[in-house]
Amino acid sequence: MSKFKESLKTKIKVNPREAIKQLLDKESYADFEAALKDQSISSAAIGSTLREFGVQVSNMTIQRWR
Repeated sequence: MSKFKESLKTKIKVNPREAIKQLLDKESYADFEAALKDQSISSAAIGSTLREFGVQVSNMTIQRWR
């Protein structure tokens, strides 16, 4: 792979939802989707958990997904 292409890959922003899907296994991703639908789980709790996995997502983004 060329140096240009390698460098370019580091600058492309992945959609947060796609990054989550790539990061989590199928079962965990299903749990994430279920958590989005469960209004008893706060957006802050979902965001905090995702950030523990290295996903940079704001609580406001989680709220919009809901």
